[in-house]
Amino acid sequence: MIIRRREDIEPTFEKYYSRLAQFMVNLVDNQGTPVILEAGCGSGALTVPLLSLLKPYSVYICYDLYAGVYEKSLQTLKKRADCIVVGDVRNMSIHSNTVDAIFSNELLCELTRSDTKKAVTEFYRILKWGGTFIHGVLSPYPENRAQELVILADKYSAEPVFPKEWFSPPADELAGMLHQTGFSTIGVSYFEEFITFEGEVAFEQVQSWVTKPEFFEKYGDDLKEHGLEYPMEQVVYCQKS
Repeated sequence: MIIRRREDIEPTFEKYYSRLAQFMVNLVDNQGTPVILEAGCGSGALTVPLLSLLKPYSVYICYDLYAGVYEKSLQTLKKRADCIVVGDVRNMSIHSNTVDAIFSNELLCELTRSDTKKAVTEFYRILKWGGTFIHGVLSPYPENRAQELVILADKYSAEPVFPKEWFSPPADELAGMLHQTGFSTIGVSYFEEFITFEGEVAFEQVQSWVTKPEFFEKYGDDLKEHGLEYPMEQVVYCQKS
């Protein structure tokens, strides 16, 4: 998916997240009327396509701090989800053994390793036996310079929600955390869709991330030559058993 004009950004991302949602749902057995929780739903980019795939056959809970840039998203999601819970995934206000499946995307990359372990422990606690956790995150291993620039830009973020320790957790390290927590049937699937920004829109995209001026001073020429490309999504899934 190549973006060369500003007006192409929104429809391209809608298509991307729609395909990602379908990819994730295909990894889960959604029989009956399950209770679904989306952790760290943010602006609702994944929420909307997930809802279209899972409702009316499920109860859908959105769980997020709604801090910083995501605070405005709260009103929009209230019109769509069954329940909105404002809370911290490191200490969740959800009863134990009550959720059938947890979806999340680009959440654990916002946490430190220590806090990621806390969040994973909470996910295990609230899931029912046999429940599934599915998490998508951009790969921290760039395959070309355009992908490397996305990772470099992340290091120059001027407004991180939490202190940054990594671009995203490597799949093997996350799988190890999940195993130590008690999860089983751990697998990794790769969503091999790419979003590429070319020309001036690449600069505009980096600016929308509230990136420090030093990034443009150091990597502006590279950005002009190579553009930006989101790395592939690594989707980790597992079961509480």
